[in-house]
Amino acid sequence: MALADEVMAVRTSVTVADGEHLAAVRVSGRDAHELLDRVSPRQLFVRSGQMLHTLFLDDAAKPIADVYVCCDEDDYLVIAEGLDGQALAAYLRSQRDGLDVQLDDRASTHAFVCVDGPYAWELIAEVTSPDVIGVPYLSFFHDARFTCFRAGKAGEYGYDLLVPREHLSSVRERLLDAGQAFDVQVASRDALDTCALEAGFFNVRHEVRDGLTPVELQLQWRVTAGRAHPGHETLARRRGAVVQRVAMIAAPSALPTDGVLELGGVRVGRILHTRWSYVRDEQIALALLDVGVSYAGLRGFHCGETPVRTISAPTVNNRSLYVDPQRHSWARRASVSFPALTRPIT
Repeated sequence: MALADEVMAVRTSVTVADGEHLAAVRVSGRDAHELLDRVSPRQLFVRSGQMLHTLFLDDAAKPIADVYVCCDEDDYLVIAEGLDGQALAAYLRSQRDGLDVQLDDRASTHAFVCVDGPYAWELIAEVTSPDVIGVPYLSFFHDARFTCFRAGKAGEYGYDLLVPREHLSSVRERLLDAGQAFDVQVASRDALDTCALEAGFFNVRHEVRDGLTPVELQLQWRVTAGRAHPGHETLARRRGAVVQRVAMIAAPSALPTDGVLELGGVRVGRILHTRWSYVRDEQIALALLDVGVSYAGLRGFHCGETPVRTISAPTVNNRSLYVDPQRHSWARRASVSFPALTRPIT
């Protein structure tokens, strides 16, 4: 299936995708909470069954992983993007001095399957229980065949399933079989990354460069000021001296990753992550811009000969904002007048 069709399936129906980009480590032991509180830039306040969205930083405050810390009774599951299972376990091991903690990398025993789309909840309900429609965002539950995390970064309903590898093929087959009733499609990582950029989600695999911290990346909401954690001293110094920050941009034609942006012939930034938006029918990108011009609604920028303007995120009118599991269903979708997926391009 073409990438454009995959993206539209994420935006309008339901997709199933491999989740090999995600890693999971189970953290247990008497000091499990203390270890994760030690490494999380965000205060670790999370109840059983809940997920905390945070980051892991290196000593230079560079984000190395986009992280969910999931409280599972007395233990924790750490779900990370940006580090594989071995690297994630090694990072945690390097910080556990003096603590009673056991780390179990699930990479060899488990794998992720990602289900996304405005009707993803209906497919998950079909293979689990109708109760799933009441599962709030950033929470999880255990099924007999997998653990289901309600997360996703496409801007639509999203569920990441952590499945024992011996059950992986049967779970995937069950999803695809039940999904025929919802016109389920298989989506690639490229499709989900495109949707994530459209929705304004941070992508640790594409948007991080040396020297960038949560300050420039506009991720300070994932950092609790005054906490000690890896990179906290660098981060404290950077807060008062920020000269650039990320902003969303758009252009009528292709833009190169790491391309230089100019305004009035003066260099004002560079492109970090760029993709064609099939929903908007234009190129969108995340750029690192000088603070004074890092606001939405500005024109006059150029990347080479290509005109560029700043826009606001999210760049799409996500269908999931208008789909109510209590009232809607895939079978009756034609009876609902949904708004366009994108507002008029200005």
